[in-house]
Amino acid sequence: MSSSREIYLDNNATTPPLPEVMAAVTEAMSCSFGNPSSSHRSGERARQLLRRSREAVAELLGGEPGSWMFTSGATEANNWVLQRICMRSNSRLLTTEIEHSSIKSLCEVLEDQGTSVCRLPTNRSGLIDSDWLAEAITPDTTLVSIHWVNNETGVIQPVKELARICRDRGVLFHTDASQAVGKLIVDVEDLGCDFLSFSAHKFHGPQGIGGLYVRPGVKLPPMIFGGGQESGQRPGTENLPGIAGVGAAAELRHRQLKRAVTALAELRDIFETGVLQQIPNVFINGDRENRVCNTTNLRFEGIDGQALVARLDQRGIRCSQSSACTNRRPEPSYVLRCMGFSEAEAYASVRFSFSVMNSRQDVKETVQILAEIVSHLRRFGATIKDLD
Repeated sequence: MSSSREIYLDNNATTPPLPEVMAAVTEAMSCSFGNPSSSHRSGERARQLLRRSREAVAELLGGEPGSWMFTSGATEANNWVLQRICMRSNSRLLTTEIEHSSIKSLCEVLEDQGTSVCRLPTNRSGLIDSDWLAEAITPDTTLVSIHWVNNETGVIQPVKELARICRDRGVLFHTDASQAVGKLIVDVEDLGCDFLSFSAHKFHGPQGIGGLYVRPGVKLPPMIFGGGQESGQRPGTENLPGIAGVGAAAELRHRQLKRAVTALAELRDIFETGVLQQIPNVFINGDRENRVCNTTNLRFEGIDGQALVARLDQRGIRCSQSSACTNRRPEPSYVLRCMGFSEAEAYASVRFSFSVMNSRQDVKETVQILAEIVSHLRRFGATIKDLD
């Protein structure tokens, strides 16, 4: 069986923008194109759009609208928090071994600049034990940065408990919530974090726009300097079309969150059931209970995952082995390796991630094509049994 259309199952890398989002972006470019810093009526229209979008983000994620600043995405927001909070040479940062590359790579730079970085381990399920964090915090700890949801496995970290531990110890807590927004109920005030980052394109907003929450009363020095935009914290003319898009995406997901989560979990579960029934020696990586609704990371025993992804791509099915920021590197997932999987097991693993734009027909076709390709690869020896 072959698919005559594209079936996009790489939604943790990015999601297609919804029609309402594209309309909002177009409207901003055609009718609300004024500079929000200008005093005339075009500027006022732009300011109103900026305000509405900020309010929509706060409605979805909690906090006061003024506590949210727009950035180019979570990577910029992550860099902003870690660099400015850990800028002193005697800083101490606690994080994990399985963070997104925007945190992982930056930690290596910070270490070169004199920051002490402690990376907490994970168990084979991909979870961080809150007791490990409590034991690792020392009087000189400056910041704790732990992602909410892992982008490869979908495993959910106990960030509310982690934030509480940090608050009790007087330590600032940051979480990258890129993979949580739109899949979990997010309320920054209930969560108790000091900083939270997100990217719009993970929940059908535009690429190149995201945001950062800064808890009132917490001081975060700016990364760049210039005008008074974003309360003087992120100067430069705002990306108004992108901001309009994230506002539209946030408003839509706020209204439809419960329905979306239910639909995504149903698609993911139908997919997993079909794969496990039709293909032998397939295993689910990561904690099966503590994970978001749309993500499954499957290990096809003995199969070269890179070959599997390539064959699926030839048939119109898009998926990946790891983060979009790292999956073109010829090496196994560092996330799975840190979880305790062997190199061969990591190479044999593939991530499938669903969105509200997927259907049951997508799932049915993918399971059938996947079963056919895996059978073919195993029959003709396209395996990685000799890697170890």
